[in-house]
Amino acid sequence: MPARDLAYSSSLSHLLTRPATLADLRDMPSLAGAELVPPGADLGSVVREARPAGGDTVAANELLLCDGPLPDPPPAGAVAVVCRVTPPQGYPIPVFVLDQSTSWNAVIDDVSDVVGDQPGRHRAARAREAFRHPLFDGRGFTALADTCRDLIGAPVAVLDDYLDVLAEVGVDDTHTLELDTAIAAVRQSDPSRTVEAFIDAAPEPITALRVLGAGGRPALVVVTWLTGQMTRSQAAVLVEMVDACAIEWSRQEVRTDTESEIRGDLIRELMAGEPITKDALIRRARHLGADLSGGAIAMLGKLEDPQHAQHAAPDERVTRRFVQQVRAVLELAWPRGLVDWDGDRLLVLLPGPREHEIADRHDIEARAHALSTRVISATKDAVPGLVLSLAISRYTPEPERLGAALEEASLALSIGARIGSPGDVVTFEETGTYKLLFQIFADRPDELAAFYEQTLAPLVRYDEQYQTELVTTLATYLEFDCNLAATAATLFTHRHTIRYRLDRIAELCGLDIGRTDDREKLSLGLKSMRLLGKRVPTPLAKESQTSQGS
Repeated sequence: MPARDLAYSSSLSHLLTRPATLADLRDMPSLAGAELVPPGADLGSVVREARPAGGDTVAANELLLCDGPLPDPPPAGAVAVVCRVTPPQGYPIPVFVLDQSTSWNAVIDDVSDVVGDQPGRHRAARAREAFRHPLFDGRGFTALADTCRDLIGAPVAVLDDYLDVLAEVGVDDTHTLELDTAIAAVRQSDPSRTVEAFIDAAPEPITALRVLGAGGRPALVVVTWLTGQMTRSQAAVLVEMVDACAIEWSRQEVRTDTESEIRGDLIRELMAGEPITKDALIRRARHLGADLSGGAIAMLGKLEDPQHAQHAAPDERVTRRFVQQVRAVLELAWPRGLVDWDGDRLLVLLPGPREHEIADRHDIEARAHALSTRVISATKDAVPGLVLSLAISRYTPEPERLGAALEEASLALSIGARIGSPGDVVTFEETGTYKLLFQIFADRPDELAAFYEQTLAPLVRYDEQYQTELVTTLATYLEFDCNLAATAATLFTHRHTIRYRLDRIAELCGLDIGRTDDREKLSLGLKSMRLLGKRVPTPLAKESQTSQGS
């Protein structure tokens, strides 16, 4: 079990070692129903010892336990009396008048828990027993928070290491606003150490306690809103709450890691082309809560920093939160799927329709494309500063061929990284001839580079030397199916100028765009250029229009 950590809670460590007060006595279960005389007595006095009543003198700040007649007057040094008799009017020290049914042994047990050698020991044991039930039943953080709320009489919340709320009990709108404000301030100021920063800066009346996970790293935060000063009893309960949350976190981590490993093994076997029978695949997927009996669409994704493309993959905390958000979206929009994170990629299998449902390929693929944009939008806040690029395969109805679907999505993702922009959605169908060229690029990059040199390179060098727009004109002309008027309108250029540029293209690269074979070579040259990581320049006219508009 992770080690107990109170380093970030000076209030707890202080309360468990400071001298007890009458307020701590008032918080004891056996005295909870006692009548305090006088009702408005000051409970801030320190209680250093407790002893049975008897004798004329006692040590300073001692509590008298009186199971018989009330000492009148009380001996010097007594700070309060616990008894069953109502004191006479004007009695000089506070008196806790017990109900006749209250067990005197319970009173002695509680008092020793407050002023004894091991303060809070009995209260902690009772709390530990209370937390044991939700832990054994596997009812999660909400049940633990509910138990803690009942024990300390205050709202309780449990947050993860990114300060997302995992459970909350007794929390009203005011508490939510206070918590959200504190979380937002920490995320903006110091997102790299959210737990520590949150605990350091938690405003009144929030009390925040850190829960350590494996390796001593912050795993959770227990939050509560206490009225007035925290009592020893509450401190003892919260210590046990921290331990209970650490146990629950460890159990959930083991379960999550095991499921992730099983998911990853299944998906990796499919991607590696290892033989898996249809029945075995369906059975293994169902153990993970997925239904692949109707085939699936593969979706692969990659998180990127658009400003620093070479930066390393995001840390484990960010990717874990991101995958959780993806799963939440799929549970609502496309349930029974498989989601995994493998190294630096998101792997998803979106199940096809069941036997009684209509399997229309185009409809399924259109739904997958719509879902991809929803995933990108829904996970944006989970990965600040990063963008998600997605690639989608064709729908594969045969479960045993899902390895091919994953390969399609992987190829589309790789092509998208070469020809698209971070945050794009690329489908396998959209890659067209790019997928053929990409295979050449992957196997024989020198051959693709040579083809580029024979076709587009002369135009690129000419544009760079003379600040012309031959490559842009060629790309636009081919995009509009060789429509001269549409090309001229798009480039804000006269048609005669477009004709001149097309003639110049033919002179420089020896390819006549009016001939079908040469036009195909030029089109492939543009695709080769993009796969080699070279971008087609934005037309100067468009750049001017954009700058004027901004």
